[in-house]
Amino acid sequence: MEQLTDEQLIDQIRQGDDEAYRLLIERHKHYIYTLVYRMTQHRETAEDLTQEVFIKLYRSLIYFRGESKFTTWLYRLAANVVTDYHRAQKRRPHQTLVDKLKGWFSSREEEPEAVAIQKEEQHTVQRLLSELPDKYRLILYLYHYKQLSYQEISEVTELPLKTIETRLYRGKALLKQKWQEVRDNEQAASGRSSASTISE
Repeated sequence: MEQLTDEQLIDQIRQGDDEAYRLLIERHKHYIYTLVYRMTQHRETAEDLTQEVFIKLYRSLIYFRGESKFTTWLYRLAANVVTDYHRAQKRRPHQTLVDKLKGWFSSREEEPEAVAIQKEEQHTVQRLLSELPDKYRLILYLYHYKQLSYQEISEVTELPLKTIETRLYRGKALLKQKWQEVRDNEQAASGRSSASTISE
């Protein structure tokens, strides 16, 4: 049964096969947990919401028609669960953006560029990403780290393709601008330090 595709497992689940449902969860729970954790930055919350995603998945499989990839459909379901959670938390004290998103773009073994970045630079990148407007962060994450296509991101976020393209472009531009500002400030500070040392 482990050799079955997601779609074939779904057919089995619809026929009442609990083992197929267990296999589907095992196949995707790590990816869903990672996505939810990076959107909440709290382990226990991510565990609870991940369980909720798969409960809703079971109830919603009747609506999956195979018009998009199952993983895209599942990501959208997870994103909706987290969105609902954040709406429910609005009256509670907000986490700082840095706390909320610092794990999103941490280095991963399969990404040599990220691994090569030194820890101080990683922290800077995470901070700059956390300062981006909300509408850019999830799209950047899905595109660069989940490597979803524009079409898949459109299906996950339920936004038009043109909007995805625009937000990716602007998000990258903003990040580059912020990074350059940090570099300029560091160079200016270094110059002032050098001048002070010479004058002494």
